[in-house]
Amino acid sequence: MKRLMILVVLVACVGALALWESRPCAPSIEGVAKVAEVFTTGANRATNSKPEPSVVIFARGYYSYISVNSSGPRPKFTPAKDPAKLTDAEKIARYDQWNPFAANAGSYELKGTTLTRKPTVAKNVTVMTSDPPIVQELKQEDNTLWLTQKSAQGQPASETRTKLTRVR
Repeated sequence: MKRLMILVVLVACVGALALWESRPCAPSIEGVAKVAEVFTTGANRATNSKPEPSVVIFARGYYSYISVNSSGPRPKFTPAKDPAKLTDAEKIARYDQWNPFAANAGSYELKGTTLTRKPTVAKNVTVMTSDPPIVQELKQEDNTLWLTQKSAQGQPASETRTKLTRVR
């Protein structure tokens, strides 16, 4: 009788373990993705279904987000006649190329569907010192992440939805 009880308990444990192992795990956001589409609502409504190059990396609680935020390629400029003394036109040409480039990296936390990013380095210093941090709602479908960010308090109501497609 004692052996039968031990056998029943072992079979129950093995069955429970098999069920536990076969449960689907929540998909991870870790990996490398690119921006595939950006849609903004509100007064400045816009859709960019063919965004410029980007690389978005999530790994072990850290992220890196680098993108060109324009509807077309960044403008090229000719080499300066005297790199030590740029003319106003040469400075503007360089600014026009640099301006749509965005880059920031830091730590992230995912709680349920809320993604909170805390930049520690960024092209724009105000991004690093902004409080509160970057908060977005996250929706995941297979190899696609949807990040939705609402306008800041006191700003006209809008949302920006960014579609990220996993590349690795």
